[in-house]
Amino acid sequence: MMSNRSNFFGLSLRDLDILRSLLSERSVSRVAAQLGQSQPSISAILRRLRDIFGDPLLVRSGQKMVLTDKGMLVSNQIDDLMNRFGELLESDETFDPATSERTIRIAAATSFEFFLVPHLITELNRVAPRCRLELFVPTLQSGVETERETGGLDAIVGNWPVPPPHLKHMPLASAKLACLVCVSHPIPAGTQLTLEDYLRLSHISPSSPKDLSISPIDGMLARLGLERRVVVSVPDYAIIPQLLPGTHHAFTVGQRYAEHATKNGKLKMLLLPEELGVMGFYLLWHERSQSSRYHRWLRDTIRRLVREADVLAVPLPQS
Repeated sequence: MMSNRSNFFGLSLRDLDILRSLLSERSVSRVAAQLGQSQPSISAILRRLRDIFGDPLLVRSGQKMVLTDKGMLVSNQIDDLMNRFGELLESDETFDPATSERTIRIAAATSFEFFLVPHLITELNRVAPRCRLELFVPTLQSGVETERETGGLDAIVGNWPVPPPHLKHMPLASAKLACLVCVSHPIPAGTQLTLEDYLRLSHISPSSPKDLSISPIDGMLARLGLERRVVVSVPDYAIIPQLLPGTHHAFTVGQRYAEHATKNGKLKMLLLPEELGVMGFYLLWHERSQSSRYHRWLRDTIRRLVREADVLAVPLPQS
């Protein structure tokens, strides 16, 4: 058994990379097409991986493949493992964005991701065309509260009132807040809400009910000993304004975005109570990446985009 462990059971980095793709895509045919290989060759690799791990890893359930418990465990760890191998093979002191093939992993609050990501993709395409970008939404399940798992992310853009204490952070930007409601809502457009008015509204939120403790609005209310009534939770930030017409629901959002959304004549804007008037955004990272040349470049890139580009402007459709 010890000899097997000493040679990693015959596993190569290529095997692990294929395993990562299989667990992510959950399809032998798609992985084969991505890698330009035949399905039988990928199936053979999957059989060998199953023997090595002593588990099917992927099993059929109806018309699709699903992960076994062991497959889920491996899937949760293999991305971090492969990224760390990449960092070992690519000397940090010689990091060059123009030639790097790193996977950049960023968790960004949906209310900032919507604005930042188009600028970030354009910038990476220009200066780091071979890098790969993976985006996540910060959640309790994604590990923003755990030191070990957060190490798998290169940067986090958060907007909770109090940043997690185990992470280093710096302010990025701030935005005035407003409420979007249907144009037929009984409260007149432009009304300055009181806290009591705001709490009486029925709210739509982009935060999962499990993650309200790291939601910026709910976090600010919790510090005041208050709680709003969230009746709909939708993870797609951009679709929420389309859900408001015909309801009395409210969506709390940046004021500039609210002003833009009212131009279609279906929505109107209400002003938030002074206690909830401004939302701050932070750039956060783990202490272990404080001095890394790659991570410094990434943080500087994000900060420069926020400083130089009008990242809180509503992105215009490309002609």
